Amino acid sequence: MARKIKRHRNSQMVEQLRHARAVAGMERAEFFKNNGDPKQWRPVRKIAVNKRKRANKNACRGRVDR
Repeated sequence: MARKIKRHRNSQMVEQLRHARAVAGMERAEFFKNNGDPKQWRPVRKIAVNKRKRANKNACRGRVDR
């Protein structure tokens, strides 16, 4: 079952993301089929974090004391 892709208006971007996820899934299946160790499996991040959104969110929350 494929993951849903939300909040993307550009259908071309949605198709590219679906394709990238499908390829990653096939690579993962092939890795484990060849006796790969789960500790070795760490897929490369393909989508960058929206830095402006994260900075605004952190600024809004303020300092967190533990």
